[in-house]
Amino acid sequence: MLRRSKALAARAAYLCACAFVTVHFLFLPFGGYERMMEGKYFCFLALALGLCAAMAFAAPLPRPEKPRASSGVMRLAAAAYLAFSALSALCSPYGARTLLGGTRREGLLTLALYGALFFAFAAHLRADRRLVALLAASAALGGALVLAQTAGYDPFGLYPAGWNYFDGDVAYAGRFAGTAGNADFTAFLLALAVCVLAAAMLRLRMWRLAPALALALAALWRLDVAGAWLGISFAALWSPALLFPQKRARMLLLSALLSACALLAVRYVPWEGGALAEARALLRGEFDPTFGSSRLFIWQNCLPLVRERPLLGGGPDTLWLRALPALDWYRGGELVPADVTAAHNEYLGVLVNQGALALGAYLALLGTALARCFRRAGEDARFVLCGAGLLCYAAMALFSVSTCITAPYVWMLLSIVHKDEIDC
Repeated sequence: MLRRSKALAARAAYLCACAFVTVHFLFLPFGGYERMMEGKYFCFLALALGLCAAMAFAAPLPRPEKPRASSGVMRLAAAAYLAFSALSALCSPYGARTLLGGTRREGLLTLALYGALFFAFAAHLRADRRLVALLAASAALGGALVLAQTAGYDPFGLYPAGWNYFDGDVAYAGRFAGTAGNADFTAFLLALAVCVLAAAMLRLRMWRLAPALALALAALWRLDVAGAWLGISFAALWSPALLFPQKRARMLLLSALLSACALLAVRYVPWEGGALAEARALLRGEFDPTFGSSRLFIWQNCLPLVRERPLLGGGPDTLWLRALPALDWYRGGELVPADVTAAHNEYLGVLVNQGALALGAYLALLGTALARCFRRAGEDARFVLCGAGLLCYAAMALFSVSTCITAPYVWMLLSIVHKDEIDC
């Protein structure tokens, strides 16, 4: 009976993981981009609750008797993050609104489901090459859609009122493309996929992934999201220690030297416009709140909110209730205010919404996972693939917004790193 229960739980976890990298990745709701967040949220709920039901039916199994120390720290950090988030919701002045959150629906319910995915996948998911191949197929299809849209086509009628990709920030605020709606979210998913696929090609010799990798990179080039390129660059700089674990110390030193050279290049090369020019200005002490698509303006206005409730924050996904100044954008020469509902920095977002205690636990979880990947990269390829993806995420999170569209893949990577057993 125990063996049958274990097999059922493993099958459910594997099918759910496959559904996330295919169905959830590619899901396009009726109503197009106007309903994207709502549609993706219900897709996420269906998959996460389905896995929870399957785990309950299969009956959870006991944890290994002697887990590695890093595995125990990861489990403790994840539990602490969820506990501090729940305490933040309990102490929040916004009451029941912390359960579902704002328009991005990342309240306590969603955070609890992230945790459920983490613990279920950590206990039962056996990641393999087929999961990587499915990710490649989804990235290729998503990349092909972006290329079509950035060429002026709308094959699935996702844009309203006859608009297309080039109406972004003109007829409507923001840019929309791909299977995630917001161009930044789409770039986040494609960048994460690029790093995992590139690591699979180099470590597992899965050269057949090259066409999918090329499509994803071409789509990212067309989207031109600076945060995605930062994530890919950071992963490329620090992944040699994952790919050559027998020379880890030397590779880490090389990565540190290359990173220092990159910073010097950003500081001293006279870049003309774009994110690099803004980064150069910041390194020279020139502050402009419009930098980073006005992210500096948002961060500047979030810091006083941190001082108001430093330990527990305002409650999960409650930034939209805390009266941040609106951003201004122009439509046809007319000034239109846009409400700020997210910090546009995932770490700052956790700090503002759930407080310093939750942020500390989250950083411990991510940091322990990365350290585990570097230590065990020579034992199993999954540490190389997940390590590359988490390096990319760690950098992108500085400029991204956590949502149910992107976060499940990060929690999946963390859960795969958590496992003590060698799977492949």
